[in-house]
Amino acid sequence: MIKSTNRLIYTDSGRLSDCWAYQLESDKTFEMDREVPSFVVTTINDQQQIATMQGNTLTICAGYCWDGLTCWNDTAANMIGGLPHDLGYQLGGCLNTPFTRKEIDGWLRDLIAPRSPWEAPVTYAGVRLCGWKFYGKKSNIKIRIL
Repeated sequence: MIKSTNRLIYTDSGRLSDCWAYQLESDKTFEMDREVPSFVVTTINDQQQIATMQGNTLTICAGYCWDGLTCWNDTAANMIGGLPHDLGYQLGGCLNTPFTRKEIDGWLRDLIAPRSPWEAPVTYAGVRLCGWKFYGKKSNIKIRIL
């Protein structure tokens, strides 16, 4: 289970890159129902910090870019879930990720459900069915356990 703990502030103005549609303008935090070892996520060359995990709090850093929900319309209700879900799928490409694909897919469902109860199970079914195409691919980020 995951829940949002602060406001999601992002921009979609301009063309951010070839495949990213959105960019965080401030850090976004999520609280999880379990603790994992603390870690920092950076780009492969350590040029940029992407996220941190401290206790049961995941923080995705300002400047992080993501593409929203793949093969699904982005809405105000589902954008909150697409952010950590995209990061989670990137983490799936790291050998030392502490999260399973099923857990990451659950984040999407858990975060959409309070805003759009009908959309959450449909979206979850879609990512469970087709997410294998995207999860665990070679990642451009790395996890450093603290």
